[in-house]
Amino acid sequence: EVSLVHADGVHELYLGQVRGPRIDLATDAVVRAAGAKDYVAATRMYGLVDAHLLWAWDIAALGQELRSHASARLARVD
Repeated sequence: EVSLVHADGVHELYLGQVRGPRIDLATDAVVRAAGAKDYVAATRMYGLVDAHLLWAWDIAALGQELRSHASARLARVD
């Protein structure tokens, strides 16, 4: 379980599974403040590949179906 609260008035409750070096999460609930944008669902994926942390965030918002919103490949800096 993961609970995230955004400064723009969106609160997400994620449920998911850990499968080896990968974590898959999907929203179980999205709560929005009165002034928050139309935001209905999201998924997040985290994975460790070749010592890099991969991250992807898909959202369904503003009348759109679930689609890619942001992603990153993070590397450790010595």
